Amino acid sequence: MISQIFLSYYNDNDADELAYEHVLTTALNKDRLASQPSLSRFFSRMDETTIRQINCIMAELRRMSYAIKRPEFIGFDLDSTLLDTYGNQEG
Repeated sequence: MISQIFLSYYNDNDADELAYEHVLTTALNKDRLASQPSLSRFFSRMDETTIRQINCIMAELRRMSYAIKRPEFIGFDLDSTLLDTYGNQEG
């Protein structure tokens, strides 16, 4: 859920699309991520304790990210979107 939100997928339905997303599953060392029904069950069972715990996780992630020395340059190109190609593309 946190990874999904971090990547700007805010809708529960996006979870099904991301369940087998290669970059996320590899980065999180998982075969599969939570499905939309799993997230819906999680959200329906949330209580004050769960919300406090998620807030603590988010605060710790912010603390960790702010503690990292900012690099001079950074580049990300992570996209495992499957696009059909036609013709004689290399590879």
